[in-house]
Amino acid sequence: MSNNLETGGSERQFALMAQALRDGVFEVELGCLGRSGAFLEGLGQISEFGAGGSFLSAKALKSRIALGRHLRRQGIAVAHSFDFYTNLMLIPTARLAGVPAVIGSQRQLGDLLPPMKRAVQARILRLCDRVVCNSRAAADLLRAQGVAERKLAVIPNGLPAEAFAETPPALPRQPGVLRVGVLARMNEPVKNHPVFLRAAARLLEKFPALEILLVGDGALRPGLEKLAAELGFGARARFLGDRRDVPAVLASMDISVLPSHSESLSNAIMESMAAGKAVVACRVGGNPDLVREGETGLLVPPNDEQSLADAIEHLLSRPELMREWGVRGKEIALAGFTVDRARERYEQLYTDVLVDKGKLARPAPRTADFSAARPLRVAIVGPSMQMIGGQSVQADLLLRNWQNDPAVDVRFIPVDTPFPRWLQWASRIPFLRTAIRTPLYLRSLYRGLADADLAHIYAASYWSFLLAPAPALWVAKRLGKRALINYHSGEARDHLERWRSAQRVLRRADGLAVPSQFLADVFQQFGLQARVVPNLVDLAQFSWRPRQPLRPRLVCTRGFEPYYSVDVVVRAFAEVKKTVPEASLCLVGGGSHEQKIRVLVQELGLADVEFTGPVSRESIGRYYNSADIFINASWLDNMPGSILEAFTSGTVVVSTAPEGIRYLVTHEKTGLLSDPGDVHALAANVLRVLREPELAARIARNACEESKRYHWDSVRSEWLAVYRSALGLPPLAAGEPALGAEPQESERNLLQCRP
Repeated sequence: MSNNLETGGSERQFALMAQALRDGVFEVELGCLGRSGAFLEGLGQISEFGAGGSFLSAKALKSRIALGRHLRRQGIAVAHSFDFYTNLMLIPTARLAGVPAVIGSQRQLGDLLPPMKRAVQARILRLCDRVVCNSRAAADLLRAQGVAERKLAVIPNGLPAEAFAETPPALPRQPGVLRVGVLARMNEPVKNHPVFLRAAARLLEKFPALEILLVGDGALRPGLEKLAAELGFGARARFLGDRRDVPAVLASMDISVLPSHSESLSNAIMESMAAGKAVVACRVGGNPDLVREGETGLLVPPNDEQSLADAIEHLLSRPELMREWGVRGKEIALAGFTVDRARERYEQLYTDVLVDKGKLARPAPRTADFSAARPLRVAIVGPSMQMIGGQSVQADLLLRNWQNDPAVDVRFIPVDTPFPRWLQWASRIPFLRTAIRTPLYLRSLYRGLADADLAHIYAASYWSFLLAPAPALWVAKRLGKRALINYHSGEARDHLERWRSAQRVLRRADGLAVPSQFLADVFQQFGLQARVVPNLVDLAQFSWRPRQPLRPRLVCTRGFEPYYSVDVVVRAFAEVKKTVPEASLCLVGGGSHEQKIRVLVQELGLADVEFTGPVSRESIGRYYNSADIFINASWLDNMPGSILEAFTSGTVVVSTAPEGIRYLVTHEKTGLLSDPGDVHALAANVLRVLREPELAARIARNACEESKRYHWDSVRSEWLAVYRSALGLPPLAAGEPALGAEPQESERNLLQCRP
């Protein structure tokens, strides 16, 4: 039920979802308070229950009675109000009418409502089984007003297919002309058009060919036109009015700006991302959930004209960056904000509530009879080795170790599904490859999980979590399969705090596994119980040897990304070099900050620094073997495989100590630790192990013994226990052998920790 179908973001979403849900598994009835507006077209029959001028009027009472009768007569199972006034009308009426599932909505932050309205709505929403919020920011405000967290569901808006289509510009592009635009109605001061106009006016002198486009209409338009004239825009300010061809208008722009000081989840930002436009917006409400700073756009403080002007200038001066951020934004929107994804989320929400109310029976997991001695059928869902990283290495190691093991019949479903040969050309086009890969990935999930007992799903944080593990869990549940989420990310605490939807996804899994006690403790803070199963070390690639004497040969095998702080490694090495001139440093890997690190090495005048570039897993062992000290300066980490590799190789570990590493490395026992960012302390620890050979030798031996916890013969039984628990099977009795329990001969006594 919607207020009406006038032009607006909520009304557009109502119309889109009404049409999408009709193509799904539910039969849809529509209602409104006033049958008016452009979005009525194509929606068919809509029942009207007008309240008149007041919800306390006689007409409103009659409408409530008529609405209650309509709900009972139609046998409505789910009553879902879509905005403020329909919350007041539909929710209490549906409760009195005995509707099983009653769902409200909060599609704005609510901070602009008068205190009395805000309080009344909060009381009404407490009557719901669930409240749909289109952003986490809106949900947090409702929680602060007393709506229980368990009732809050965050479902982002959805965009139709035409929002993503390549569209000719509505205004022909002209060489040299740069266009910056705002999509927003002109009937609400909160949209902050004057701030945008004054910020853009500061750029007219530097960008004489600048044009601004203002899309929308309303009572404030005459005043805005007058202000634009006073600021000297003249014909360079183009007021386009209400437009139904938004993708074509966006195709006419270079940058999309949203200056409003209150937003929940902006359709304008989503449409801009879908059109491949870089975005500048204010850091309010749900905007930070959409705009990834430095990747798809920039965020500025609200009502700050100079910051807004600076951000627009930053992008206008960098056309390649504008295009790059636009492409990335389109990829993200295509993966997470299509109308089909939104429909799936709504269908899942309605189903979950009806199951909770006993009105629907959720299909029982289709598990086989495990009484017979047969292997568990496990499908591992994760990144392939085409996506070089910790997760892909761990997934590959697990696959290879389970091969030919009679206890587990394993198969692999890559999240980076390969393209058919005839579509290989599309894999080089960023947003197009996402559009094509998503259905291929879903198809591979349905096929790969069809006869599996358990889905073992690798997961990281933020958008990666949304794009790969969440769909895998959803497909597993639809097929009635058990699912285990294996979460790897040092950013878990921030992810779970900011993305409450991730908590709900994790709670739906049949088991949670993490590689470190650090992550288990983080999960515990959010009421999530996870079992620790350590990462694996590939013993085929590493062999331990003593370093006697210890040489000043340093190696760092971390990528050139901000959270690994390779710049701190280089600065610490510069200090070591002052005391030990013959010292050398090998930097293994690649990444977005490689050029900055190369420049830093030149600025510091450092010799004996080698850049190897990315190295295959088959080759990495020789770099550890040729070094004597492993140096790391990360400020964010969980359980880095590089430290385990150093343990196994005998290189002495000197590292900073972000929270996760303190669970892995014990100071002065298995390594030397210092605070993140402290160049001097990191350098001092390198010099210390060079000056104290007995300490270095003891650390290397202890680290080698510690690494045995991460060998397959130790980890295998833990995975079997986790699999059996996720499948609802009893643990193996003490002394009861599992199929294939004997370690492979190649692993027996492979690692000797003493000379």
